[in-house]
Amino acid sequence: MLSATLVLTWREVVKWVRRRPVLVMSLVTPIFWIALFGKSFNPLNLLQPQVQGVPPGLLEQVRSLLTQAVESMFGTRDFFTYVATGMLAVFALFQSMFGAVGVVFERRIGYLTRLLVAPIPRSSIFFSKVLGSMFRISVLSLVLFTIGLLMGMQLRPGIGLPDLLGAWGAIMLLSLGLSSLFTGMAFNITNQEVLFAIANLVNLPLMFSSSALFPLDQMPSWLQTVARVNPISHTADLVRHLLIGKPLPEPLTSVAYLTVLSLVLLGIGYMAAQRGMREA
Repeated sequence: MLSATLVLTWREVVKWVRRRPVLVMSLVTPIFWIALFGKSFNPLNLLQPQVQGVPPGLLEQVRSLLTQAVESMFGTRDFFTYVATGMLAVFALFQSMFGAVGVVFERRIGYLTRLLVAPIPRSSIFFSKVLGSMFRISVLSLVLFTIGLLMGMQLRPGIGLPDLLGAWGAIMLLSLGLSSLFTGMAFNITNQEVLFAIANLVNLPLMFSSSALFPLDQMPSWLQTVARVNPISHTADLVRHLLIGKPLPEPLTSVAYLTVLSLVLLGIGYMAAQRGMREA
């Protein structure tokens, strides 16, 4: 099983590398989010008072208070940094969803049928798809992180390799769970339009009901309840805690939550994939 999984995973990687237009398009959406939304909208600029006749000293004090309020709210004075770090988690969501489209496509052209009759464990087909998706997310997250730095994302002073690896680990936990779930669903879907419809139905509610773009404290109470169980929130909060130093009361709780949820989603996705492969 291990040998077959590695071979099929390598095939997923080679197939993805050779499709350069797909690679480029995979980065367009998150770059637009961090560049357009993160750079154009800055709460600090919106709150800066522009009142004629106010003494300069008083105006400077008001601006200082507003700056402290924004820093307390977002954990950084730069809203772009807040959005860019949150989009690393959202990016894993997008890629996990649309990465499963390949399963439906291979089923329609008959390649999946050839895999199912090959003398390999069927579980290796599922795990290779999940690992291939995680590899793509890992590489593209690094590219997105680099682009964020070039555009002005500010990391906390003294950040080290353990912090970077910890942030990467949080993203990988999220990717494992979501990739497993959507890959398992894809094995039971015969039409790509259905999968796209499900993705479009789920991705924006998950993104906007998380702390990826705004702090939980600024949400209505009912939405805060939803956001606290949203894995995007836990991932984004962990990434910000490690990369920009935003306070997080119980980071280990978020790690444990993501670990348990990812394993549960892995089990659900695996069972769904087995069902789909039996009926293929």
